[in-house]
Amino acid sequence: MKNMQHANYKLSNALIRKSPSLLLALFLLTFSTSNYACEFKDVHFTADFETGKLDACKQLANDKLGNEQFELLSKPENRPINPSPWYAFKIINKTPAEIQHVTLIIKSEKAKARYLPKISIDGKHWQPIPFEIIDEAIHIKLMLDTKDIYIAGQEIVDNAFYAQWMPSIAETSAFTLSKLGLSTEGRNIDALVYSKPENNEWFLIIGRQHPPEVTGALALVSFVEQLSKDQQLNRDFLERFNVMIIPNLNPDGVANGNWRHNTKGIDLNRDWGKFTQTETQQVQAWLDETLIEQQRLVFALDFHSTQQDIFYTMPPDYAVAPQHFSENWLKKLKDATLSSFVVRQRPGSSPGRGVLKQYLADEYNIHSITYEMGDNTERELIEHVAQEAVKTLMQQMIDTSPASFLYKPAIVESSLSETASKELQD
Repeated sequence: MKNMQHANYKLSNALIRKSPSLLLALFLLTFSTSNYACEFKDVHFTADFETGKLDACKQLANDKLGNEQFELLSKPENRPINPSPWYAFKIINKTPAEIQHVTLIIKSEKAKARYLPKISIDGKHWQPIPFEIIDEAIHIKLMLDTKDIYIAGQEIVDNAFYAQWMPSIAETSAFTLSKLGLSTEGRNIDALVYSKPENNEWFLIIGRQHPPEVTGALALVSFVEQLSKDQQLNRDFLERFNVMIIPNLNPDGVANGNWRHNTKGIDLNRDWGKFTQTETQQVQAWLDETLIEQQRLVFALDFHSTQQDIFYTMPPDYAVAPQHFSENWLKKLKDATLSSFVVRQRPGSSPGRGVLKQYLADEYNIHSITYEMGDNTERELIEHVAQEAVKTLMQQMIDTSPASFLYKPAIVESSLSETASKELQD
């Protein structure tokens, strides 16, 4: 419980500062979201809020003690899909004068539960709740009184959070808030940007391609807050590097409680290089407009969540520079973090799959890392790792010469190319 409260205390602290632009952003967030609801005699279930996800419900026969039982179902937005079922709903006791004991059975269509259920009475402060897994469904026993209850697979980090948090970063740091473009349903895709005319090396950060991956979102928040601090290391870093941060690339998926995809049913992290979706097109347009003349991308991070903490990297022998940059950084991160944190590096390439890190390696010859936090990683540990990740990465980037970020094919490869060219001419 302490861990959940700490994470939400941190999120709440980021939202303290107010401004006219913040209020305007909140006013504009008037889009429709999931509004499924079902009402029984004693209990009402609703998903009528951002990130809400509930597709069907029915009352079952009472249990042996006479307590009511309800089966709730979450369906994916479309198929095929990675089986990462999200659920989020509110429970209203229709007879608040009486305490009710109920059992909830949360099912996911053709998928086993992934996220540990959490409970909240205000939708902001969360704690784990006891449960059982029976036949791949989550079984929860609850006592309902006068207060409404929220149940979700993770803490809720919705579009309203970003609409408040991003202006607060811009108001208290050297970063500026910029509108990258609009999502398919017309929501803002915003960015935090730092740049100087004399700087020509760019660091790109992207998050929330997959809506339910909240621990990745929490890691990005802690990472950016550390990056935006007014400290000597940060000032030295920003003296040389420009930074582009897009924390919430899939606001439609977030609002609608999608398992993984955007509103058109496409996995954004399979669309890089294809650019069939508005969201990825917005990023590519920015890259095309920005990386001209001497401007170049040198490194990127893409924040996600999975079953455990993993850093997916490009192989050191791939056409990226510097050759061992990611490997060396992760070694430094291991040294800087608690012994309880395991730095799992997973080098690999996947040409043609539309994954962001692969696209950036092929297009710009740079290292890019998919920064994955475990679904159940302690929230304090997520924050600690993100803070040390920023500090060690900034120092390593500062220590790397501009020329070292330029990929140069090996001499043997050049010789082979020249030989092949002569053979073709012959």
